Amino acid sequence: MKKKIFISLLFLALISSSCKKILEVDQKMNIPNDQAITSVKDLKAVLMGAYDGLQSGNVLGGNMVVYADLLADDTKVDESRLTNFGTREIYERVTTVQLSPLRNMWAEGYSAINRANNVIYVIDENLLSGEDFDKVKGQYKGEALFIRAVVHFEMLRLWALPYDVDNPGGNTQLGLPYRTEPTLNGFADLAMARNTVEDVYNRVISDLQEAEQLLAAANIKKSTSRASEMACAAYLARIYFQKGDYINAAGKAGEVINDSLYSLNTDLSEVFQTSGDQASSESIFQLVNIETDQSNGITYSYSPSDGSSPLFTGIDSLKKLYCSLDGRRTKYLSINLFANIILAKKYKPVNPEYNVSVIRLAEMYLIKAESDILSGNITQNTYNCYTAVKERAYGSNWVDETIVQSALLDSVCMEHRREMIFEGDRYHNLKRMKQPERDGIAWNDPSLIFKIPQEEMSGNPLMVQNP
Repeated sequence: MKKKIFISLLFLALISSSCKKILEVDQKMNIPNDQAITSVKDLKAVLMGAYDGLQSGNVLGGNMVVYADLLADDTKVDESRLTNFGTREIYERVTTVQLSPLRNMWAEGYSAINRANNVIYVIDENLLSGEDFDKVKGQYKGEALFIRAVVHFEMLRLWALPYDVDNPGGNTQLGLPYRTEPTLNGFADLAMARNTVEDVYNRVISDLQEAEQLLAAANIKKSTSRASEMACAAYLARIYFQKGDYINAAGKAGEVINDSLYSLNTDLSEVFQTSGDQASSESIFQLVNIETDQSNGITYSYSPSDGSSPLFTGIDSLKKLYCSLDGRRTKYLSINLFANIILAKKYKPVNPEYNVSVIRLAEMYLIKAESDILSGNITQNTYNCYTAVKERAYGSNWVDETIVQSALLDSVCMEHRREMIFEGDRYHNLKRMKQPERDGIAWNDPSLIFKIPQEEMSGNPLMVQNP
């Protein structure tokens, strides 16, 4: 008889009383779906559940982007739209174990990881059999490994001190528990210490490398809605770049570019305004949204549809960041000189079903260019990657420019900032470059990282809290 695998999710409820100063924690194991995985159909349903977790407004579908921009220096925040016991504490860098938005992000992130681990477990243990299973098990495991790696990596960047690019191999600061087994035995499975930041990076890279191989073998080179071989390569480029491994970052970004499966859109807005199964030619991995599952978290923060001001506007210096010939000045920004306000235009509230672009070709060009420079491998292709993004932005206004090699790095970094604005990228890039965040806060200041939620602290005896 095949071993039954149950899809287990941990829901931990905080119960407070107005006459008590300390929260009491009531831990409950809730199993919302007690159907065992006994068929390929069940296995696919669990995998789709992992994608749903990735898509959540508390994960990559919203708050992971929003909170990064809340702490970076390109946005001006309308403090009247901050919520007490939530975004206000994040903005002011005084997070606690009790903040619901962070508790939800942590829980939903690890829920997605747990679903992915269920899929991997069934496949690795050969708990299913048959021709249908044999056809899809490589692809499904590759997709699950991709989800597991991506969620761990994105959570690490918010809950742990950043990777020090000048100390490769020696980042022993506390990271996150890297969970690779499904929760099958209730609380007995939850006791796990935090892996170091170095170890989390190594495990993320290992998972993505295996996922890339599996998806290549399954001939899933490109996909408009799910993980693919190229999505793995692109994410590896981002991760190597974040840890200062510029040779490998340039190599993986170059793989994506040279495969010619993607091209920069002529319309600068297109990659941010597709819906459902639509995908722009620039999109490498996106979260697909339809009317019933769009959280609208990103759109609401940058461009709310209720007529009120958005949470974010641009800082005044953005007026000088983009010259008048740069199409992004009007496509990514709306600069009102009379009202002295800069609105974000990447996300429009007209269609509540827009997909979320997670990683796209423009980022690969910029990673390749900067990584070439920082690894000392400057070629004509380095310049070509830099100008590909800039030429697209200028369109018919483009005039080929001459840049001396000593000035190329500053030009590429500035182009990176212009292109990736309002995508949550600036926060992490400043940390990589060891430059201060908003208000001059040091790139490695502990106040920037979130507190581990109370549920995890109470349910995991091996967990150590952030400073």
